[in-house]
Amino acid sequence: MCKEYLIDYLKEKDSTREEMIKLAREITRDCAMLIREIHKTNEPRNIEEKLKNIAESIKKLNLLCKYPEFVSYLSTPQQEFIEAYSLYKIKYHNTIPKFSEFDFIKEENYILGLADVIGELRRELLEAMKEDNVEEVEKYFKFMEDIYDFLMSFDYYYVVDNLRRKQDIARGILERTHGDIVYFLENLKLRKKIEEIKVKF
Repeated sequence: MCKEYLIDYLKEKDSTREEMIKLAREITRDCAMLIREIHKTNEPRNIEEKLKNIAESIKKLNLLCKYPEFVSYLSTPQQEFIEAYSLYKIKYHNTIPKFSEFDFIKEENYILGLADVIGELRRELLEAMKEDNVEEVEKYFKFMEDIYDFLMSFDYYYVVDNLRRKQDIARGILERTHGDIVYFLENLKLRKKIEEIKVKF
């Protein structure tokens, strides 16, 4: 019955699973920390190098996935990476990265990761509002709209888990942000008028 072979097979499979879980958690944590760093700074020092290191970790994770039933362990790390990378490219290079740039990311995870960056762009937009930076507000909202339009071109809900939910979340964020922008612009006009009146008197 080849008991020894089966024991060795399952032992190796269990070891691979544990290694994948550990590495997936590390990647997810590193991406979360990097996203916070991108939000906090206007000078992207070492961020590109950190993204490269995370990309290498994802490639290592992909190689570990020798069993089809472990493919789900790739989802969150890959999506988090796309989220962090996209936020970096939009904030510092004014561009949305294309899928063709990633030969180590699954198609579904690119789409879902891009969906998540809409929420991060809202955070940048709100910071721009605090500084009365209309140009930055308009920039981030345009990127949010572009990504949302891209997401809504897909309706393959039976083959992409969480696609509909993320589309709905993105729609809600966009609607809420649009309302915030309208209020911000009206408030800005009002404050400018008040300042003009003060100058006259």
